[in-house]
Amino acid sequence: MTIMYLLLRRLLWHKISARVLYLLAKSAILYYLIPLPFLKRWYKEAIQAFLWKNQMEAAHISLAWTNYAVHVEGGLHVNIYARIQVLLVLVWLAGASFRIAKQVSEYTRLTRRFAVCAERIMSDRHRELISEFRERFGVKRNVTLYQGLEGESAESFGITKPVITCDREPGSREAELLISHEMVHIKRMDVLWSILLDFASFLHWWNPFMVKLYRDFERISECSCDETVMAGKSKEEIDEYLRILIKEALGKKELPIRWKNGFGENAEKIKERMENLKMNKKWNRITAGLLVAALTFANSMTVFAYRDVLHVEVAEDASQDEIEYTTDGDIYVFAPDDASEEEIQEFETLEELEGLMDICYDCQFMDEEGNVYPIAEDDGVEPYCDHNYVSGTSSIHKKYSDGSCEVRRYQAQRCSKCGYILQGDWIGTSTYAVCPH
Repeated sequence: MTIMYLLLRRLLWHKISARVLYLLAKSAILYYLIPLPFLKRWYKEAIQAFLWKNQMEAAHISLAWTNYAVHVEGGLHVNIYARIQVLLVLVWLAGASFRIAKQVSEYTRLTRRFAVCAERIMSDRHRELISEFRERFGVKRNVTLYQGLEGESAESFGITKPVITCDREPGSREAELLISHEMVHIKRMDVLWSILLDFASFLHWWNPFMVKLYRDFERISECSCDETVMAGKSKEEIDEYLRILIKEALGKKELPIRWKNGFGENAEKIKERMENLKMNKKWNRITAGLLVAALTFANSMTVFAYRDVLHVEVAEDASQDEIEYTTDGDIYVFAPDDASEEEIQEFETLEELEGLMDICYDCQFMDEEGNVYPIAEDDGVEPYCDHNYVSGTSSIHKKYSDGSCEVRRYQAQRCSKCGYILQGDWIGTSTYAVCPH
């Protein structure tokens, strides 16, 4: 999503409204914060329901780099690979959450104190003025207007109790434009989006596209805010707005607050904002919404790259050794149901099992007619579909440090839709002095 935003920002800046790019930038922030693998199940169910019903079966699954979960008696046991991943994610998430929580706590305490002080000294004229602006822009939260000293920059900050600082005389044309600009920021809750962007940057500090988005978000936010304020205005009104923009950028003092929206910025950013307003780009809310929704949906297709958790359900009376053996296995093999225990045990090598339960391939399924269906090893396993089970025999391969291995086989059933496995009774174990797999 970030790449799409940056490409449109780079190639079509003179044609696409900054408000569209602003919506794409916010969508990109959410992509960094919301885990999306759950969408994969929804998409696969939709594909199977409306397009085709394919056989998503596998007989030979490598467990070396797979999240492997064993269900027994209502409990859940996972392999070491899954435990390491969960531990790393929790540590990473806890560190980023602690850092952002500390900063948000300090920010909230500071802005609330400022809001209380500003509220006490706010005159009746200021109250009437800010009440009119709240009604005009549809802002429900209580907004405090603080008339700063001459030379102080027009800014807004705060989440639940936002504050607007403005050094212009209330009721003047300049004050109206400055306050309108900040009210747009407040209505869109841009401070909250800045906090979410900071949190995303803490989580994805290593991602160069995240860094680029972080540096660009404030610019596109201000440009889109300018467009909103000046929508439908005449050329003379836009020129007046630009003159105020230049004034605010010249030697204005800013408050030392981390998350805020300032009207005036440095010369480079001011130049971009001025050029953007002069382009008079077209804006249609419905078209913009459809475009953003289409791009968001297209980018969500990347969820198919996520590898799913392999779920296996074993018998309720399974011993702890059997559970550990299952979670520590290297390979999970699914064999057809028509192979009897005697037929399996009479073979001494896997080569002799060719055509019955060949485990030379990473992922495959053999039906009762002997047809083999190879699948990609990242095909999903979802335990929440309306399962259609195929009976067969599952096999777990375990290799030892001395080069030997053994294969345990169980009666099993496997869902032909999502691959969910119900592991049944143990059939037997084959031991190999030299692992042939």
